[in-house]
Amino acid sequence: MPDHQNQRASQSSLRELRGDQSVDQTLQNLLRALTLNLELQARYRVFEFEATQDGHPDAAALFRELRSVEKDQIVDLMAGLHRRLGEGLQSAGESIQ
Repeated sequence: MPDHQNQRASQSSLRELRGDQSVDQTLQNLLRALTLNLELQARYRVFEFEATQDGHPDAAALFRELRSVEKDQIVDLMAGLHRRLGEGLQSAGESIQ
């Protein structure tokens, strides 16, 4: 359950950033990709469960593997987002000086 709560908090924060009109297109795209990957990872968990319940272990294994790949992509997107936000903070600091 804590993972689900963390995901909800992340999605709320992502929505706030996406709604900010000062955000450039690259940041918007990173946020969209992250949101889509988070949603897809959550769906794969359900799909895996349903395939298992329906007696399709091969399909369940496929969804489990896809979820793992999705997790790696989420980590990469988060790193890219952190770098991009760091660039924005650095630019803001330069313009203040």
